[in-house]
Amino acid sequence: QLNSPTGIDVDSSGNLYAADDGNSRIQKFTNNGDFITMWGSKGSKNGQLDRPHDIDIDPSGNNVYVAEQGNFQIQKFTADGKFITKWGSDGSGDGQFIQPWDVAVDSDDIVYVPDYGNNRIQKFTNNGEFIAKWGTEGESNGQFKQPAVIAFDSADRMYVTDSENHRVQIFSKDGTFITKWGSEGSGDGQFSKPESITVDSLGYIYVAD
Repeated sequence: QLNSPTGIDVDSSGNLYAADDGNSRIQKFTNNGDFITMWGSKGSKNGQLDRPHDIDIDPSGNNVYVAEQGNFQIQKFTADGKFITKWGSDGSGDGQFIQPWDVAVDSDDIVYVPDYGNNRIQKFTNNGEFIAKWGTEGESNGQFKQPAVIAFDSADRMYVTDSENHRVQIFSKDGTFITKWGSEGSGDGQFSKPESITVDSLGYIYVAD
């Protein structure tokens, strides 16, 4: 059972992982929805969760990363829920977060976090060592108003839903701005606070508007 599930991901074997936000846990299912396992309980100790908002599986399918809004951190687990490490705290310094909305892992096993409340993207090693950050609050190229979700295409270009700017921005993995599209409205190609985004194997982009 689920209470306000807010994020899902699928591993290379087709197993589905759900961030069960309201129950402060992660649940794992087959691709037909048969329950496999779950882990987590509400709290701030290693392996405990508070508002796990989104989830990403690394390219190997061996590790699960969870963006945790209530504890302002990222936690890393094995695919069966064993705690590995965590990083982050409440704030605006390097490696700190205000409402980490999502977590995304690229093909080189580098971790990116849209730091929703700080209007920036942060980049880490897969063990949580800070590498870089970019973005400030605003409407110019490379600025954000509440960046929500990251997706990568096959060339590792990064697509970010810039929620309150009602647009999508594209960056290279080092944070170099490439292009953007979208504006506020209900017409084709316009958005009203877009949140989730994904890119399929053919390069088509899907945005939850």
